[in-house]
Amino acid sequence: MVFSSIPFLFFFFPVFLIFYYIMPKRWKNYILLFFSLVFYAWGEPVYILLMIFASAVDYGNGLLMTKFGDTKKKRKIFLLFSVFINLSMLGFFKYADFFIETINQIGNLSIKPLGLGLPIGISYELQHRFI
Repeated sequence: MVFSSIPFLFFFFPVFLIFYYIMPKRWKNYILLFFSLVFYAWGEPVYILLMIFASAVDYGNGLLMTKFGDTKKKRKIFLLFSVFINLSMLGFFKYADFFIETINQIGNLSIKPLGLGLPIGISYELQHRFI
């Protein structure tokens, strides 16, 4: 679904706005999360678990960074772990086939490439999360 599509403009967005504005303030972030995941799943349902995993890792690391707010070294470790996990996912989806093909050429092997596409939003999410 794209932002200019009929289903988005006349169904998804109005339903989201209604739910967002009738909910108490404490529920608004959950509404945003839910509708964001539905929007993402609408276009790329195969990778919804990947998006949930990435969000959970980053949220958990954010909580741990807050908990250890007075210890700069521990906060840095949690930040680096979060960056490592996210960049590992991005690297896997972007370069797995490249490495398989390189190994095939060097070792004269016939390992079948995975044929994974880059999930929609994973590189966009990473670019904007850490800027």
